[in-house]
This record gives sequence, C-alpha cells and structure tokens, in this order.
Amino acid sequence: MSLGLPGLPDWPWPWPDGDDPTPPPEPTTHYVLYPDGHISQITATGADPVLAEGAKLLTQEQYEETRAQMLEAHEARLTELQAGEEAARLQQYKDLRAVGLPEATARSLSGYTGQAVAGDAQGAAQTAG
Repeated sequence: MSLGLPGLPDWPWPWPDGDDPTPPPEPTTHYVLYPDGHISQITATGADPVLAEGAKLLTQEQYEETRAQMLEAHEARLTELQAGEEAARLQQYKDLRAVGLPEATARSLSGYTGQAVAGDAQGAAQTAG
C-alpha cells in the first residue's frame, strides 16, 4: 500500500514503538544526592542513570529522611528570618515613636503590626504636649 507521499516508504513501515512484541522495561525511580547537598528523583527505563561526578544513589528511605531533614531546616530558617524581620520592624517603630511621629505614621512606615509598646503612651503624650 502506498500513501503516495514523496519520501515515505511503501507500507509496511515500522511504527514508532517498533514491531518488537517485547514490552519495554518498566520505568524505575532513582533517588540521588548531589555533591552540593541537594537531592532529586530521576525516573529511568533500563539501566541505572548516569550521574554527575560526586553524586550518589540513595535508597528511597534515605531520600525521604534527607528530604524531611531539609524541610525541617528550611522551616526553622524561615521562622528565624521572620522573627528577625519582626524585631527589626518593632525597633523601627520604637525609633519613629521616639522622635515624635504619631502611632499610625510610625506603624505605616515601619510595617509594625504588633501591640503598642510600653512607653508608647509617653511618646504619645510628648507628641500631644
């Protein structure tokens, strides 16, 4: 059978998956630790994947444990950064109030949303007086 298209061979030609009745091997997930400390999953069919220099394969359990530790460290770092930012906003708020700015202005400029601090009433009284 011919489709009559130039450049295409006459029927039968091999289909993209070939004429081999043997099914392809099942994909396998591999877990990798890279020298810089990050991890990843690689899905490969057939042989083990070729890894970058210094990378090593992990078991799924090692991967999950490393991932959990990384997530825990990330959450701790975020908490630390947020606390530092809040402390900076509070200090800016206190500094702005100390020079006599109204509370609303000091809050707006500093981004501080917490409770008014002790001595703030004195700052407000100084502003009013």
